[in-house]
Amino acid sequence: MQSAGRIFSFALITAAGSAVAQPSSTVDSIEYFNSRSGQYYRTTVPAEISAIDQSGSASGWARTGQSFKVWRTQADAPVGAIPLVKLTSLSFATPSAPQVCSLSKTSKLTPLSGAAANCPVQTSVTYVLPADASGNCATGTQPVFQAASPTGIRLANQLSVYQEMFDRGWQAQGAAICVPGVSMVADADAYRLLKQASFGATEAAMNEVKQMGVTAWVDNQLNMAVLSKMPALEFYPTQAPTTCTNDGVANSAATLCARDNYSMFQLQLKFSQNALKQADQLRQRVAFALSQILVTSGADGSIMPYGMAKYQQMFLDGAFGNYKDLLTAVTLSPVMGDYLNMANSNKPDVARGISANENFAREIMQLFSIGLYELNPDGTTKKDAQGNLIPTYSQATVENLARVFTGWTYPSFGGVAPTRNNGAYFEYPMMPVESNHDTGSKTLINGFVIPAGQTARQDLTMALDHLFSHPNVAPFISKQLIQKLVSGDPSPAYVGRVSAVFNNNGAGVRGDLKAVVRAILLDPEARGPIKTVAGAGKLKEPVLMALSVYRGLGGVNDGVWVRTQYAGMAQDLFRAPTVFNYYAPDNTVSNGKLGPEFEILTSTTAFARTNFLRNVTNVNYAIDANVPGATGTTVDWAPWQALAGNPAALVDKLSWVFTAGAMSASAQQQVVSAVNAIASTDTLGRARTAAYLVLSSSHFQVDR
Repeated sequence: MQSAGRIFSFALITAAGSAVAQPSSTVDSIEYFNSRSGQYYRTTVPAEISAIDQSGSASGWARTGQSFKVWRTQADAPVGAIPLVKLTSLSFATPSAPQVCSLSKTSKLTPLSGAAANCPVQTSVTYVLPADASGNCATGTQPVFQAASPTGIRLANQLSVYQEMFDRGWQAQGAAICVPGVSMVADADAYRLLKQASFGATEAAMNEVKQMGVTAWVDNQLNMAVLSKMPALEFYPTQAPTTCTNDGVANSAATLCARDNYSMFQLQLKFSQNALKQADQLRQRVAFALSQILVTSGADGSIMPYGMAKYQQMFLDGAFGNYKDLLTAVTLSPVMGDYLNMANSNKPDVARGISANENFAREIMQLFSIGLYELNPDGTTKKDAQGNLIPTYSQATVENLARVFTGWTYPSFGGVAPTRNNGAYFEYPMMPVESNHDTGSKTLINGFVIPAGQTARQDLTMALDHLFSHPNVAPFISKQLIQKLVSGDPSPAYVGRVSAVFNNNGAGVRGDLKAVVRAILLDPEARGPIKTVAGAGKLKEPVLMALSVYRGLGGVNDGVWVRTQYAGMAQDLFRAPTVFNYYAPDNTVSNGKLGPEFEILTSTTAFARTNFLRNVTNVNYAIDANVPGATGTTVDWAPWQALAGNPAALVDKLSWVFTAGAMSASAQQQVVSAVNAIASTDTLGRARTAAYLVLSSSHFQVDR
């Protein structure tokens, strides 16, 4: 067998003696793989390329397809170009780096003999541009990603190959250099944006992002009017009449009345329809995120659907408003008042054994504003001189804040000022009953005192102003919004940048959610090339996963069937098991990184997700005659069948739509092989199989 070193030597001798035509400004950088030694090799020397190609299978060397252009000389290259120096078996962008020599010596490729065995050995020099700090490249160039293993460094300009190296345990080092060519990063970034800021990519949405550009698309979404509406349900009393009770007879008038007015059916249906079809996608994503921070739940049987519809509409309307206004609206919502017992919480009366209910007072601090422990602006926890976490509040604080929230009751019919505690009614904000309010002074966080003698509304306003001004609010809320939209384990620097915008939107306004969301989506950790650092990205939560599948595949979908699938995957929409949501923002995975959504990924729900995908790709769901306006659910397979004659193209298209082009090369090849096993005449079977395998892969299930 001819050794790599001998091939290399022969190439140099041949190059020295060959007649050379007028050179172009660029040369090819070709990568090879040796199936016998398991080694990669890259070269720009034309004679060496020819020699390796001619050696054929006898030597074990073959091209990998990872080829790109580099500039021949510095004069050919744009201003700012740096040399790419080939040293024995390695390409390295900084020849002065001290590790180059040691890396070349430890390479498993047969080293050159004689003088070539000494380091450094410069065999060829070409030129490239450095990527910027965020891994971005100038127009007209494409990024080349770098990954390292114990045997050396590998360069790849295809996202699928870079992902493949990462999956195989190589250390992903990001976009290292920029070379001539058309970058696919913009396409990948556009698809990734749609995973973060919508309920899934569609062909139309992708074309819109490409035409407008990422920043303009985000701004357009932020300035779009509210298009999504929750259903306007009629008032029904808490105690269902016999004419609106499930009588055990399928589709009877009483059973359908109970379904529509005493369950979350209509809300789940409308939410699904909005997510599938309405254009205000970013507003919907942010509203969904906020509803999982400021949690109420229909699993508490006392909250009526007509009230929950108003509560969820509040997030759609306020998604890009001010967090202080939203926190105030949540506090006065009768839905929250019912869920966390602020409604009809009366002033303490020791003689009668009455004390202020502490539920809402505790949760508005722990979950809705400041959290349990003092935070730095970047979301990391502060510690005292002994290294202990510093609590943000005490039990005494809870008791005093509970007294602030006394005297509020459900609204009266007709908006009449109440004189006593009202029964449950969810049509309007809660109203104060001053005689039930504790008018004594209250001491809150850091000794802040609410003076005696104030009204219920004055006390509430002062308390919310006090909580909102706490330095924890910005990192506490910003981090959770990042987790819901972009990454389960954002870096402290990312949190710090977004928190700074929460504290000041540039015009001196604190809590501007429009500015915060913009900062989250346009941050370098959200944009640019593929993200492979540990903790980047997030597991798709079930609702988002289910809806994005149907949006991406296309077809007719009325939301009727898909809404029935959420609960089996542990995300029963608008019916969270507790005020702590379906999963906790501080849930960690085995490597110690935060992975909130992984808390509800169990063996049971993993099977449920896979079974859901099987049904999506194999079953059409007929029109439900008992749902007004129902159309049934049918995937339009025609566009995918049109690609079935070219399995590689079919899988590539699915990879772009559902993984932002990040499905690894080997995974794509496995899907292609499975598709090739199906008769070419069975285009539907090919399309369905390819879709199922791509959708059930980790590359789709985990967004990066």
